[in-house]
Amino acid sequence: MKHYTKPTKLAVSLKQVLLGAIVLGLVGCGSTATDQAAIDQASAIEAQQQEEAQAAATRAAQERARIARVEAERARQEAAEREEAARVAQAAAEAEARQRAQREEAARIASAEQARRAAAARAQAQQARIAELEVQIEALRASNASRVAANNKYEDTIAAAQALLDALNAEQRKYSNTNADGELLVPLEKELLADLEARKNTLKREAEALGQ
Repeated sequence: MKHYTKPTKLAVSLKQVLLGAIVLGLVGCGSTATDQAAIDQASAIEAQQQEEAQAAATRAAQERARIARVEAERARQEAAEREEAARVAQAAAEAEARQRAQREEAARIASAEQARRAAAARAQAQQARIAELEVQIEALRASNASRVAANNKYEDTIAAAQALLDALNAEQRKYSNTNADGELLVPLEKELLADLEARKNTLKREAEALGQ
């Protein structure tokens, strides 16, 4: 980048003094035609030097203005680059937040599905135990037909087991009625299931005691 230096006032003054001395010297020697030509030439040189100094000053001012425009443009571009970098960073942060929310939602759904499968497995195991109990009761009834009291107790046990099975089926159906978050709309009746299972086990023990 070129820089033009404006002629100092001292340099211009020295030139003017020198030209003035030349003019005075020429005047002191006589006002001949040759001397007048020299004076005119000196005046022309001085005028030319003044024009050149003015032109140099103009070029220097133009150069400073150009440099100012270049620096302003560079500052504008840097500000635009900073703004773009901030926008990109914000977009990246928002994308990361969306991905994190999606991962959390997927984990929640997977957890709810795992809980539903575990509940279904428990209900199936209960049904299998109840079916096994019913088979045992039928076998006991066939081999102890004379034991009416025991049979009645076994009937009560079967009824309790059937009530427990019905309750388990009702609880199982609740897993098909969930909200958007996979949560049950109707809460499980765990205490009821526990009471029914306890009654069934009590009746079973009483029936087995009567059958001995």
